[in-house]
Order: sequence, then C-alpha cells, then structure tokens
Amino acid sequence: MEAVLKDLYREWGVDKHLSEEEYAKFTLNTYEMLIKHAKAGQTVFYGELPVLNELKERFGDTAARLIGSIIDACSEYEALRGRPLISSIAINRDTREPSGGFYRLSPIPLHLCTDTWEEQDISPPDIVLSKRQELWLTEFRETLEYWAKQET
Repeated sequence: MEAVLKDLYREWGVDKHLSEEEYAKFTLNTYEMLIKHAKAGQTVFYGELPVLNELKERFGDTAARLIGSIIDACSEYEALRGRPLISSIAINRDTREPSGGFYRLSPIPLHLCTDTWEEQDISPPDIVLSKRQELWLTEFRETLEYWAKQET
C-alpha cells in the first residue's frame, strides 16, 4: 500500500497539508476501520471516522477534501488488487450515499465520472444519476461479500 500512497500523496495535492507520514498513518488507520466495518457488514458515516475530527480541528473546511483523499486512497489500493471499492461503505449521514468523490475514482467509467459532469458545470441527466447509484450499490454489495469471506 505504501507505493500507492506515495503516488497519490503528490498527485492529489495532499502534500500541501499533511506530511507523507501523516497521510500514510491516517490512510492505514482508515483502511483498517473500513475493513472492520465491511467484515461486520456495516456502513460507516464519514463523521464516525476518527481522522475527520483531527483534520477538522487543523484544517476546517479543507478537512472534507482531505478525508476524501484518504478514503479514496483505500479504494484505489483495492482496485489495483482487483477488489471492489471499499470506500463504497463510507457514506454521508444525510444522503445515505457516498460523496461525489467516490465517482472520481479511477475505476469509475468516464460517462459516470464527476469530472465529466459536475466539474464542467453540467448537471448530469437522470440516467447518469441512476447508473451511478446502481454502480455504487454493486460496489457496496461486492465489498461486503468480499470482506465477509476474509478471515478475521
């Protein structure tokens, strides 16, 4: 995982806020928590992630972007191993769905990617929103199925 984190650290601009060691520590801790919840067949709200409170204290509004890069790094690592996107179990308490950052991950098809629509100031059509939800639910189900089979 360390090699993946080194690449993402600079690519995603995390180096402007956290040291590489902090980013690795936060990501590994978050990854372990995601695995624990996935094995238990549970979702986790972003606000339940311990790293969020620490980042909010230090960075205020920037914390959401940083937590996104930490959670997303966990999924990028999983995708490189041919596994489902573990960040699919991390959801917003109000919407009960993942944030828009989930739809920026490298395995997301371009026609569903946030960068294709929202980053271009274009509202995605309903079919795109429907397909996104379908993709997320598939990843969510596959994540829970995969981790349920793994030894504790």
